[in-house]
Amino acid sequence: MRKALKIIAVIIVLLILAGGAAWLFIPREKIIAYVTPEVKYVTVTNAVINDSTAIMDVELNVTSRLLPVFVDSLAYDFRLYNQSVAKGSQKFTPISKTGNLQRLIIPVTVEHGKARELVKRQVAEGEKLEARVEAYCRFPLVGIRRININRKVDMTIPVLPGADIISGISLQTAD
Repeated sequence: MRKALKIIAVIIVLLILAGGAAWLFIPREKIIAYVTPEVKYVTVTNAVINDSTAIMDVELNVTSRLLPVFVDSLAYDFRLYNQSVAKGSQKFTPISKTGNLQRLIIPVTVEHGKARELVKRQVAEGEKLEARVEAYCRFPLVGIRRININRKVDMTIPVLPGADIISGISLQTAD
């Protein structure tokens, strides 16, 4: 019995030393990349475009790499040309997670007046949408931690085009 306790103590000490060495010698960005959730799939669903706004659900499938991570809540700010086109926050329930996959549905509202010219310019120039996300994730043993994510996403925001975007079209009537 005493020999088994010594072996377990040695194994625990070796694991702690290996973890400490990894923490010291492996760059923080690589360690964080292994434990943060990864977005596997992004799509826009249930888009309703009316005269002044576009209301849609942005659906994300998030997976855990090494540790089982649960995205508890997030705040987002979608920007084009350094101007905010949509921002908000959303909390999630444990029902959204099945195994290593968590399906996040984020309601997004875009005002046409604010976004129309930016989207027109985005389509012409091929600029990517900047997504600034502050996610609060629940990690095993350490609790809830904040993760800041800033990425350029190749996604066009759906807006009502309006008459000023369509040019060069004229209607002629037959007399």
